[in-house]
Parts: sequence; structure tokens; C-alpha cells
Amino acid sequence: MNSFVKFSGIAALTCLIFGTEAMAEHPDKPLLTVKQLMNAVITPTTGTIWGASDLKTDAQWQAVEHAALAVIAAGNLLSNGGAGDGEVAMAANADWQTYNNQMINAARQVIDAVKARDEDKLFEVGNNALYPPCEACHQTYQKR
Repeated sequence: MNSFVKFSGIAALTCLIFGTEAMAEHPDKPLLTVKQLMNAVITPTTGTIWGASDLKTDAQWQAVEHAALAVIAAGNLLSNGGAGDGEVAMAANADWQTYNNQMINAARQVIDAVKARDEDKLFEVGNNALYPPCEACHQTYQKR
């Protein structure tokens, strides 16, 4: 998990450095496509959450918490869609917003489970709160 944390920091710094100029020109325009957000942020962070087990150290719990925070941040970006064709319009759909908000709320529940150091709760939240909106959104929106 430590290499994931290092990778996340490098990825965030890269986005800040290379995204600054584009943000100055168009501050409301998404800089990444939905696929880029999914591949770079959501897939690895939800994998960290779903793969968390037998957590013994503060660093292990912290990695799960950081993953949940990254899901919340990515969800915040996804609420406006992405830079790909039609992705802003897609994000205006009520079901997109519902799935996205459910994902964000589930990530908040992950943080609560981390604070309680409750692996059973973490497992339950991952399977019953986080997985369903991810799967529903993919079934509705993921291009085949």
C-alpha cells in the first residue's frame, strides 16, 4: 500500500503542475475524461478499499482512509462529468448524480470504519454501500 500512496502523491502533483495552465484558461472545464479518472484514481483506490484485510498497523489503516478520500475527491470531479465528448451532458443525468453521490457517501462510511478500526464494518460498507453504485453506474454508462 505504501507504493500506492507514493504513486497517488506523484499523480496528484503531476495533475497540479500540468493542469494549472488549462485551469487558468477554462476554470470550469473538466481536465480529465471519465475514463482517465476511473483508471488513475477510482479503480486503484476502490481496489485498496475492497482488498483491505487483516489491517494491523496505523499505516495500513491510513492507506485505506487515503483511498476513501481519493474516492471522494474523484467523485467531486465526476459530479461535473469529464473532458470527453458528451461527458458533461452525461453527468447532468439524475441517475449519474445518484450513483456518484452514493459512491461518495460510501467512501465517507469507509472513513468512519477506519476511524473505528472496524474491519467487519469496512467489509460491509465496501460490499453493500460502495460496490452497488459502482456496478450500477458501469452497467448504465460504461461503453462496451
